[in-house]
Amino acid sequence: MSAREDVAFLVGSQSREAILRALAVEPRRPTELAERCDCARETAQRTLAGFCDRGWAKKADGLYHLTPGGTIVHEQYERFTEAVECADRMSEFLADAAEICEDAPPGVLGQMNITTAADNDPHAPLNRYLTIVGNEPVDRFRGVAPIVSRVFNESAEAVLGENTRMELIVDRGVLERSIDAYPDSFERARELDQFELRIAEESLDFGLLVVDGHGIVSAYDEHNNLTALVDGDAPEVVSWVESLYESVRSTSVPVDRLEP
Repeated sequence: MSAREDVAFLVGSQSREAILRALAVEPRRPTELAERCDCARETAQRTLAGFCDRGWAKKADGLYHLTPGGTIVHEQYERFTEAVECADRMSEFLADAAEICEDAPPGVLGQMNITTAADNDPHAPLNRYLTIVGNEPVDRFRGVAPIVSRVFNESAEAVLGENTRMELIVDRGVLERSIDAYPDSFERARELDQFELRIAEESLDFGLLVVDGHGIVSAYDEHNNLTALVDGDAPEVVSWVESLYESVRSTSVPVDRLEP
């Protein structure tokens, strides 16, 4: 039998998947498996025979055990299932942010929450962003902004305290539009010692924020509409978002050093 045939055998029945998972917990008899996996005893027996033929299971003292090969199949199948579920859950985010996720460490996206815009709640990603940022001063704020937004500006001002270290990266287009739309706010920000505005030479098409141990990445469509936002506070998540930020920062310069 080929690997493809073995995979087809396993995924061809929900009871086979359930029996594999049950055996991964502990050895069992066919009757126990039938009851636990909600299938006929004959079905359980045929499945076990198929597992034994493939070297995934063996019988000892009336109990069926997974072999080392069966354990590998179980572990890898669970990882594959989790990957498929993650890709499905993240599909709307990945549709507009696929490039920045290409180098994401395995498992990082699976640890993140996702909030998407929907017909009945088009502002859900923005509201999630505002909830995470809050309205109390933070220790450190590092962001990437691909659009001009009054709401984002106000949320940043709300968390800027005397000891807050704030750094924001925008591209030239956003800089020019910000100066035109909010000249007073722009000048006030430049006068703050703890705030640094940096300019990226290339156009930015995604948003990002690292704030007090929480990482956020936001996706935008071709019309600059916020379509989805992923976030998390797991160390692996924050480390990945920080690495994205540093990759953008490395190609940016402080606004005061910007050449005309």
